[in-house]
Amino acid sequence: MIEIDMPDGLSLARVVMLGEDYQLLVLEQSFKEWVLKEQVLETDSIVLEWVGNNPLNNNNPEWVPVGDYMFTGISTDIKLRKIPS
Repeated sequence: MIEIDMPDGLSLARVVMLGEDYQLLVLEQSFKEWVLKEQVLETDSIVLEWVGNNPLNNNNPEWVPVGDYMFTGISTDIKLRKIPS
């Protein structure tokens, strides 16, 4: 699990795909196929899946709806978080 600094504070997510070698965890099949087909994941990027509330979710009909995955580069805004077992 990781914490990522978002405008409203820290949000919890998990890394589900690595851009370097496309290693992945269990993903929705359609999402996985789209990423591989369209090659939308950069080598130095990762795909996150939000745990709990999606900090980018919105109810504004003028904005594009968001999904539970986010593509991002690796940066200092991402912090590993130890999850108690």
